[in-house]
Amino acid sequence: MVAAIPLRKRLRGKASQYSDLSFTTEVVQQLVVPTFVLDAERSVIVWNPACEQLTGMTAGEVIGTRNHWRAFYGSQRPCLADLIVENRLDEVDQYYPIHHQSLDLRQGVHTENWCVMPLRGNQLYLEIDAGPIFDADGKLVAVVETLRDMTLRQTAESRLRTIFESSPDPVWIIEDGRFVECNDAAVNALGYGSKGDFLNTHPSQLSPPVQPDGEDSFSKAERMMALARDKGLHRFEWVHTRADGSNFTAEVTLSLIDLAGRKAIYCAWRDISDRKRAEEALRLYAKVFENSGEAILITDSRNRIIAVNQALERDTGYIARDLLGKDPRVLSAQRTPRETYQTMWAALQESGYWQGELWDLRKDGMIYPKWAAISAIHDEKGRLTNYIASFTDISERKAAEARIDHLAHHDALTGLFNRYSLESRLAQALLAARRDEQQLAVMFIDLDRFKVINDTLGHHAGDHLLIEVSERLAGCVRESDIVARLGGDEFIVVLAALANEMDTVLVARKILTTLGAPYEIDGRALHSTPSIGIALYPANGDDADTLMKNADTAMYHAKEKGRNNFQFFCPDMTAAATERLELERDLRSALENQEFELHYQPQVRTQDGEIHGVEALIRWRHRERGLVPPLKFIPIAEETGVIEAIGAWVLREACRQMAAWRKEGFTLQHVAVNLSAHQLRSPELLSQVRDAIADFGLAPGALELEITESVAMEDPERAIGQLQALRESGVELAIDDFGTGYSSLAYLKMLPIHTLKLDRAFVRDIETDENDAAISAATLALARNLGLRVVAEGVETEAQRRFLAEHACDLLQGYLFGRPEPAAELTARWHKAAATPRRQ
Repeated sequence: MVAAIPLRKRLRGKASQYSDLSFTTEVVQQLVVPTFVLDAERSVIVWNPACEQLTGMTAGEVIGTRNHWRAFYGSQRPCLADLIVENRLDEVDQYYPIHHQSLDLRQGVHTENWCVMPLRGNQLYLEIDAGPIFDADGKLVAVVETLRDMTLRQTAESRLRTIFESSPDPVWIIEDGRFVECNDAAVNALGYGSKGDFLNTHPSQLSPPVQPDGEDSFSKAERMMALARDKGLHRFEWVHTRADGSNFTAEVTLSLIDLAGRKAIYCAWRDISDRKRAEEALRLYAKVFENSGEAILITDSRNRIIAVNQALERDTGYIARDLLGKDPRVLSAQRTPRETYQTMWAALQESGYWQGELWDLRKDGMIYPKWAAISAIHDEKGRLTNYIASFTDISERKAAEARIDHLAHHDALTGLFNRYSLESRLAQALLAARRDEQQLAVMFIDLDRFKVINDTLGHHAGDHLLIEVSERLAGCVRESDIVARLGGDEFIVVLAALANEMDTVLVARKILTTLGAPYEIDGRALHSTPSIGIALYPANGDDADTLMKNADTAMYHAKEKGRNNFQFFCPDMTAAATERLELERDLRSALENQEFELHYQPQVRTQDGEIHGVEALIRWRHRERGLVPPLKFIPIAEETGVIEAIGAWVLREACRQMAAWRKEGFTLQHVAVNLSAHQLRSPELLSQVRDAIADFGLAPGALELEITESVAMEDPERAIGQLQALRESGVELAIDDFGTGYSSLAYLKMLPIHTLKLDRAFVRDIETDENDAAISAATLALARNLGLRVVAEGVETEAQRRFLAEHACDLLQGYLFGRPEPAAELTARWHKAAATPRRQ
């Protein structure tokens, strides 16, 4: 145990360096004390020469075996080291009557015993010490056992005196807790004039009041001496005080000895201050090196890697054995500019330090950026000894910078250029077009029906649609062109370096086709088309603002042309755009100012020409412009959201007028009111209709609501549910403009409707166009089969009336029977007709 304890401490201090016990093997081999070492499997791994001499058994006979007991006993039994390895310390007293065992296994076990020494042919009385060796994780890896021949102990005292006097290390004899003797080395180490200056003192009197662990020196000295008396041997570290008041750390060994029948303590110590400072510095450096968050590698003077820390292994994927002995260039991704390396080496030679950005390659092949700081290390003579480099992975920082830059220049949803980037890139494109004398086109694109999709299906579906549109747009143009999103459903495409206008036409047609194709979003097939306005450089402007404004004006012109088309800018379009903005402004206050009125157009029975009902048609009597046609203000009302309030007013006003006519005795069967797409989607529609019917006391069927075919087919499932509820409330339902949209007969037969309205587009040329005549006839036949009533719109001639009568059309509506008129005028005409006697 004398040799085992310091070895164990040293091993724990450098666990990573001596984890294979090679250092222990080397030291034990050199000890003059008979010593052997067992591994954790009880196999002998060291049997030093002194042990060979003591036992007569050679290392070759015992290394790698468990037969070491043969050197000490005639029959197989465990040695002290075996009991420690197998954790059988409770059996020590069975084999060793004399023993001193600490409660802490790490302090080891001391025993005394007669051994038969079969190979020597005699018996020896041995003092045996055994202590464990643990790795950095506290796991037992080996046990060291030392042996001392005490057969001639009767001469021990005289021999002890010789050793005591000649020892180069300071030694004392302690009796009754006092120093009673010491050698010259002790006097010199403490810096006193003679041993008489401190003999007969307590050990604590040569120490600071408190030891580093916080325990006072007197109490600790007493405890250490008690442990030595109890175990026979005890080793520990102690801070002493020299005569000049300075302190130093010593490694102290207390051994219990017999002096002429008196029990005394043999005290030996060694100044380990330098070692402690060195160990502390090494521990600090090692801790900094291993625990640093930055990757660190060290090379020798030839730039060969000699050490790497865990952070470098983590960042690169390599382990130490992959890199040791190699040039750090093995980590390079071959992406760092050559000039960077030239600058680096020049700085290291000139100032001994460089820092900068490098690109490295991980073991898995991934390239990443890192920030490197490299220092050249020189010895006291100025000779280069090492390079130390620390690295920080800056992938996240670079990615964040890239993301910030991308967000600053791109739309967050679609990834297209944003308004800021568009302005700068359009300015550059204009400079290039001006320099190269080429044309340039700015295309302002707005999605038709996007608001309907967004309001109906929610922002999630709207966002998916915008993303799909952006991808399709990017696929329609060249890489040199610019695609940007301004916000909402507005996009800009800039076509650079155009040879002629026809190139723009080709791209515009491609965009119409591509964006007009169905979109598959969340399992739904959605439809949206673009309206495109085009402004050309230099014809329509020579700066970005002018071109953008003119392209926007042209886009509104495309909207007015029926959407899903493209229009080039021309000067008179600006006036039209100005008018539109004024109408939008005035429309918001028109309802409050009571500027709306209803005109009514009769619907007559085909068989006798009698008035069956009327259709209520809204008119806007502008305070300055006079009557504004519905085709001008209705689209604006839909886009601005005012249409719902207007529609609610129309509904109540038509019901009020119907009630007034019924009260006057007119036998109208119904009044027809058009519903917008916004109204049909509104959750308030049903309650509005029921309230109007109840408030004005209308009978079932007196109110007919008309929806266009395209509105019904926009979301058939939802339309069916809403219309069914309306029908159950006593409302008659009609499909307007039948045949002009994208009908689905499968859905049509499911809609709870009463009436089909044959669109005027088919009626107009019914006399001259065979196709229109065939479509009209087929519609009338279809309606009969479905049990539906048909109202033909736009009837203006007698020939049209005859054709429709021949094909059993139920009701006719058109100028042949009367134009839309205010209620007062229509009432007066009816009164006049009623007062005029009919010819017989």
